[in-house]
Amino acid sequence: MRFAGNQARNDPGRIQRIRRGLASRLATNARSSAAGSARDLPPPTSGAAGQMDRRNFLLAGTAGTAGAVLLGGRSLAPLLSGSSVTARAAATPATAGQWTAPFNLTLVSIHAVVLHTGNVLLFSWPKNTVGSDAVLWNPVSGSITNIALTYQRDIFCGGMTVLANGQVFTAGGHIYQGALTTADGVSNTTLFDPASNAWTEGPTMDVPRWYPTVAQLGDGTVRVLGGSVNTGANAVTLDAYNPSTNALTVLPSSANKSMSLYPRMKLTTTGLLAFTNMATTSFLNPSTSTWTAGPKLNSGTRAYNDMAVLLPGLTKIMEIGGSNATTTFNTAEILDLSASPLAWKATASMTFARRWANAVLLADGTVLVVGGGASGQFTGPVLTPELYDPVSATWTQMAAQAAPRMYHSTAVLLPDGRVLSAGQSNGTLQNTGEIFSPPYLFAGARPTITSAPASVGYNQQFTITTPNFASIGRVALVRAGSVTHSNNFDQRYVDLTSTSNGSNGLTATSPLDSNHAPPGWYMLFILSSGVPSVASWVQVG
Repeated sequence: MRFAGNQARNDPGRIQRIRRGLASRLATNARSSAAGSARDLPPPTSGAAGQMDRRNFLLAGTAGTAGAVLLGGRSLAPLLSGSSVTARAAATPATAGQWTAPFNLTLVSIHAVVLHTGNVLLFSWPKNTVGSDAVLWNPVSGSITNIALTYQRDIFCGGMTVLANGQVFTAGGHIYQGALTTADGVSNTTLFDPASNAWTEGPTMDVPRWYPTVAQLGDGTVRVLGGSVNTGANAVTLDAYNPSTNALTVLPSSANKSMSLYPRMKLTTTGLLAFTNMATTSFLNPSTSTWTAGPKLNSGTRAYNDMAVLLPGLTKIMEIGGSNATTTFNTAEILDLSASPLAWKATASMTFARRWANAVLLADGTVLVVGGGASGQFTGPVLTPELYDPVSATWTQMAAQAAPRMYHSTAVLLPDGRVLSAGQSNGTLQNTGEIFSPPYLFAGARPTITSAPASVGYNQQFTITTPNFASIGRVALVRAGSVTHSNNFDQRYVDLTSTSNGSNGLTATSPLDSNHAPPGWYMLFILSSGVPSVASWVQVG
């Protein structure tokens, strides 16, 4: 929800003068959110004009290259001392990646969905628009197309997924111009068609839902889970959406469950839905509409400001960061679904504790954790991303970004292997995005896909034409992300078996079944010595 009225703080001296210069260089356009535009939270601690406080500014200054790009000059690193500064100065794009300077997206990117058209759908609340503000951003040209809803509908704080046909299905949202409380949910569903750039209303759910999760199953249907109703209580019923009939059905009462806001749900290869971020893991059997209790998290809980990732191999779920009533976690733990008995086990911890961060599966199967912070919604932002390698179970610090990206931020993998990090409903940079180029883009020549099929079925061979066929060591399908509030509903990394055909390409085998890869659009990457191609879009199923 939005909150109004936060007092600007005036810091004296040189830091203040530099900050004013920063704000003038990167001022957003007239649609930038002013005081009172932040939703769902208490008033942020930084000023109504979005200025960073002294601590956050100095943190930005330690970013080295990113700080220099942002300020148009040398960074503030010489003002500081210590090994951390030395280590960052020694980092290169080949070891730590590289960020662009922040650029204007014209809105706060609270929701982000990567479309098979190559565009990224970004939306938030109504801001000088009739319905929710929304744009299509093209990562190749940088063009922005306004597609704000033209009728009175606010899809902010809904849950969304990309259907098998490429349309975006959003469940719930916020009462249009409703009271600014935590229970202002709606029972509407909304569809976006990237072929026509049109928004249409879907069927109505049984109860209003604010902060629900949507999860696609192997049969292409969608389950709508969790969120709160307008009394503030948790929604307990579950809805099933069938795209082929555009109809919603309330599941039997055996599926009822009081869940957290935006529950973290992952489809397993057995067809179960795993709910993983609360104290006890639970599994929903869609065939019987019943729940089974699983193991307990070692952390006790990770609340709804954590990150959950289904790792490559599709048998391990990783819970990262988040918080309990007193602590923000830098820890991570993994549930191996192929092990018996099931148990959450600790893996390496991040350097920085984070809540409200985003975790992105990269083109090489590593996990980039970007943004987040130490406490609250905007307090103690972490500018340094960390990269997790599932093979070595290690974290590596990456180059620091310029803008804080905590509450209401998003991050998604782009088809060219880069990452868009955007949003946070606070500060002068809230309407901006930044693009991260991972180290693999500085590790050598990229392989190229000359041709690939536009669609494949399950467990069938298909041909990828590439001049680099002799050096390809990995072929993978990556489900495009749809993310909000640190919850990425769709991302999935599916490794494919492949062999060189000895002439001009590869023979690959598509995913075994729809529980391994739910029907829909995927980015097809080929990798040579860990360096990914630009993706080719493939519709699976």
